[in-house]
Amino acid sequence: MEDLLFEYKRTLKATRTLYRPLQDEEWLTPEQLKDKKLIRSMIADLEYVVDWLEHGREPGIRRAIDRRDSYKRMLIKDPRIMDTFSEGIRFEPAHEVSAADKARIEAALSVLTAREKEIFILHKVERFSYERIAAMLGIKKSTVQTNVKRAQAKMAKQIEKPANRLA
Repeated sequence: MEDLLFEYKRTLKATRTLYRPLQDEEWLTPEQLKDKKLIRSMIADLEYVVDWLEHGREPGIRRAIDRRDSYKRMLIKDPRIMDTFSEGIRFEPAHEVSAADKARIEAALSVLTAREKEIFILHKVERFSYERIAAMLGIKKSTVQTNVKRAQAKMAKQIEKPANRLA
């Protein structure tokens, strides 16, 4: 970014040196007047870009979003205050899934069709909404809901079967 700003400033300086001999309008030919107008517009554009790059916002806007009072009111400088904001955030520890749990999951998913498994995983694991899944797969929202309910029912039956056999 700094290299870009440097190049624009250098170009602006070179353009201004081209403009200086054309400042006296009394002795200019019509072609030189056209050149003067073109060079002046180039200078204006270059100044605009340099100002934007230096300040990080559009030049000339007095009430830009970063200059409004609502964003300047609260400046948190004390790290202890920042800690109070983050106290409510709790992260679950990452833990491994045991081999027994993996086997139970695979057994439960084995009764599903490929389509039901895909929709179930998108909804329950990937946490996509019914609408999003419907849009992704090109089906209706009600079809997604039906497939999720059907998959849950099939998996519930599959989980109950081994428990009944043991009893």
